[in-house]
Amino acid sequence: MKSAAPVVAVVLATGLALHAPERAEAAGATAVTRWIDFELGTIAAQRVNPARASRALAHLSSAVYLAALAGGSAPDDAVAGAASRVLAHLHPGEAARIDALADELADTRSEAFLRGRLIGRLLVARSESDGADAVWTGTPPQRPGVWVPTPPGNVYPPLEPLAGTWRTWNLETGSQFRPGPPPAYGSPQFLAEVKEVYDVSRSLTAEQKRIADHWADGAGTVTPPGHWNVIAADLVRAAGWTTLRSAGLFATLNTAQADAFIACWDAKYAYWSLRPITAIRELVDPTWTSYIVTPPFPSYVSGHSSTSGAASTVLAASFPADATRLRAMAEEAAVSRLYGGIHYRSDNEAGLALGRRVGGVALREYHVR
Repeated sequence: MKSAAPVVAVVLATGLALHAPERAEAAGATAVTRWIDFELGTIAAQRVNPARASRALAHLSSAVYLAALAGGSAPDDAVAGAASRVLAHLHPGEAARIDALADELADTRSEAFLRGRLIGRLLVARSESDGADAVWTGTPPQRPGVWVPTPPGNVYPPLEPLAGTWRTWNLETGSQFRPGPPPAYGSPQFLAEVKEVYDVSRSLTAEQKRIADHWADGAGTVTPPGHWNVIAADLVRAAGWTTLRSAGLFATLNTAQADAFIACWDAKYAYWSLRPITAIRELVDPTWTSYIVTPPFPSYVSGHSSTSGAASTVLAASFPADATRLRAMAEEAAVSRLYGGIHYRSDNEAGLALGRRVGGVALREYHVR
């Protein structure tokens, strides 16, 4: 399981015992995945953006894992206590539904449930001091090739300019693995990548459109990190994992994805690179539009590629029989952004590489097999 990294160390400091349950509970993965499913449904219903979705899933999953460790012979009760406390903080308007799910899944009068509530409060405290409440007061840099609002919405300010400064989970800082800069605006490589996006868009096959649509994960969906949680939930349910093992997997997965978003957003707002729709309309075709809607933030690196690199790295290590398929899914998710017309190839390749490095760090912190 996990070494005494920061989140676990906080719980150890409270005097709570962290140990494996005395028995393998019958509910198994369901005790964990029902809470993940609840959060995914709420993310979609409330149109939570991807960076904040990854943050919420990391807080929930960390609380669930620590509660499973501290739950003794009743880990499912502890999990419900922790999950319900974190979710009530994240979604106060959903209190009745959260309480109903806790009543369904646990004995809410048990000592283990109350122990889980304490752990949940610790994660709530973490969320209140992770920097996500800071307000951006800056402006984009003034130079050629810098991001500008994109059609059709021309949304400004851009999404979450400070997310790259949020408190990380396994990384030291969001800039720890910051990739080198994207191709310089107007350079031969930049112009070649602009042309590639344009040319691909003009000859999209039915399969390429299917891939772009499958991985679009836009507003009103479970978002890119949620997409990988759905994949993970299917895997742990099929494998029949226990509550503790499932909780460890989701904590690894979701802290990796949260760090991947922080690292990705650090790069986005370090470089402020313009989107393909801006470059193509300026340089090639003033009437061009992307196959899927361009999101309102800088291009380099790709967020979906970053989170897919991190998620597939974690899941491939935990499900080696599926490793080849999972890595291929991440590569498909990355190239889907080229097919969708919202990212250059270098955005996707750098994002995948970044995410894989972040996923590797998470695996060194959490040991789930």
